[in-house]
Amino acid sequence: MFRSRSKSVAISKSSDGKGGTVKAGRGHGSTVRLPVYLREQIMADSKAYNIPYRSKLTERIEPGQTLIIRGKTIDESKRFNINLHKDSPDFSGNDVPLHLSIRFDEGKIVYNAYTKGTWGKEERAKNPIKKGEAFDIRIRAHDSKFQVSINHKEVKNFEHRIPLNSVSHLSIDGDVVLNHVQWGGKYYPVPYESGIAADGLVPGKTLVVYGTPEKKAKKFNINLLKKNGDIALHFNPRFDEKSVVRNSLVNGEWGNEEREGKNPFERLTAFDLEIRNEEFAFQIFVNGERFASYAHRVDPHDIAGLQIQGDLELTGIQVVNNQVAQE
Repeated sequence: MFRSRSKSVAISKSSDGKGGTVKAGRGHGSTVRLPVYLREQIMADSKAYNIPYRSKLTERIEPGQTLIIRGKTIDESKRFNINLHKDSPDFSGNDVPLHLSIRFDEGKIVYNAYTKGTWGKEERAKNPIKKGEAFDIRIRAHDSKFQVSINHKEVKNFEHRIPLNSVSHLSIDGDVVLNHVQWGGKYYPVPYESGIAADGLVPGKTLVVYGTPEKKAKKFNINLLKKNGDIALHFNPRFDEKSVVRNSLVNGEWGNEEREGKNPFERLTAFDLEIRNEEFAFQIFVNGERFASYAHRVDPHDIAGLQIQGDLELTGIQVVNNQVAQE
């Protein structure tokens, strides 16, 4: 987890809790030990981080994990930089495994690394971020490279010039308003099944799923399970049908499908899906935009398991309080 030096930053771990156990599955009562999936930093006042931003990792980055940075540029922006450092969050001579420089004055993004006192060869690409607009930058670590996505679209693979396990700090500086920094995730198997720790996904909790539909994706689904194996919510985007089906499976029988709304998911485009459990319904958001409301057909206090299946790459799973999700 990144730990900020700014006193105004509150550290909030995902509420699933490390090592919690719950009963889950298809009614077989299996016990699942649930890890902490994502570590999250969110401003206590939901405004902006101090710039320049400096932070230290309390754990080493591992392949499969993703750094998410959200913010906004100003109309007068010339450039801002994101740096992953070794040993210290500055340029005091230590290695910089990744330097990402967003340059509005050149219309480019420059990728580079600093090692043994010398900058390497720049790799340049077009800058898709516009002045004065919000952005979402994601850097996913792999064994041999960093995978960079901007506004949910992959834009660059930067091969490691310095070992990934040397990354210890993060810095962000320049002409930018920074409002969200989050790091976590892993490589997830699909199909995926797990329990939900503590009291489960009770009203007041939000499930957040980060993923990317495959190039030839036909469909994928997310199921929220009761302890007896019933499906409280079956959420099923179908690309060939251009729809998203919502339904419930109770006592072995499917109910009436709900299909209102267009399919907001795109192949090869990353998404953030939030399913907020409220007292009378699930509120569903895709990339921060409200998508649908699904009235409860079963007891909303009895949701203890999660299944994810189909044609997608899964990059993160998180359970947080509804208030945190809305921030």
